[in-house]
Amino acid sequence: MLGRFHLFFGVIIVVTFLLTGQYMHHKYDHLKDMELMNRALFRAGHLYILLFGLINVAIGAYMKPIKHKLIFKIQTFGSVPIVIASCLIIYAFFTELPTNNIERPLTRLSLYMVFFGVTIHGLISLVNHKRLISKQ
Repeated sequence: MLGRFHLFFGVIIVVTFLLTGQYMHHKYDHLKDMELMNRALFRAGHLYILLFGLINVAIGAYMKPIKHKLIFKIQTFGSVPIVIASCLIIYAFFTELPTNNIERPLTRLSLYMVFFGVTIHGLISLVNHKRLISKQ
């Protein structure tokens, strides 16, 4: 169930990436006359949306149901920051750009959150893999 959610949610985020590309094209003339720093920040923010969508798709595609309740709870705990960060990066795209300041606190927070969530999923995968190997 959690894997399917990530997969579906990731596809929605990837579609959002496509829509934000259209937003940049129509609202900012595809960033043609924009100052270089703002242009780079817009493109980075745009690519972060794609990255977070692909992270969700990858987790959804490879997540296997875990019967052990504690491991499932920890896995769910790791999914929460990934989902929140995915929404936050889209919000940051619209609220932090364009800017004259290179600091983007919401973007930074979302990157830390996705790093935390992916780390938890990676550790759970390692623990679960070792459990399965030791049972054989």
